[in-house]
Amino acid sequence: MQAVFLYVREAHPGEHYGHHESFAQKLDYAREFQRRFDVRRPILVDDLDGTAHTAFGRLPNMTYILGPGNRVLFRCDWTDAEITRAALDYLLARRADRRSGARLAPFYAEMAGSRWVDDAAFTEGLERNGPRAVTEFTEAKARWARGEHLGSLDRRRRDNRDTEHAPARMPGDRKHAQGD
Repeated sequence: MQAVFLYVREAHPGEHYGHHESFAQKLDYAREFQRRFDVRRPILVDDLDGTAHTAFGRLPNMTYILGPGNRVLFRCDWTDAEITRAALDYLLARRADRRSGARLAPFYAEMAGSRWVDDAAFTEGLERNGPRAVTEFTEAKARWARGEHLGSLDRRRRDNRDTEHAPARMPGDRKHAQGD
């Protein structure tokens, strides 16, 4: 079993640590991250387009445990050491059961968890990235508090509702071909 870290992007870019403009810069940021946080596992660096990040769901701090054939055995949309340890313990115990001859059938499970919030450490990270990161996050937090982030969801629902009742057009239809 091997644990790796996938470095994808700067979640809150600022003047000091901005959006990656080259793969060499992204590698430098990943190395700095590894040093700063004493990350001892290998760090894989995603390409500039975020291909791996997209394949794994584009959330900012996910954990996956993959099994044979890259089958997802555990997925957590926010990395949490305690729940990841519990998942690893469970999976290793089932592996031992199988090796001892137990007949096991797979099943799917979900769980909602809670994570610790360390506002001081988070703010320190924003400040390390630069004043723009602090300002943009503060503005986003105010929009979230007003519920404005839900506006795009409401708009998508409204747009979908409008298109559900629109007459279907097939390729080759005169109106469709004219792009009315």
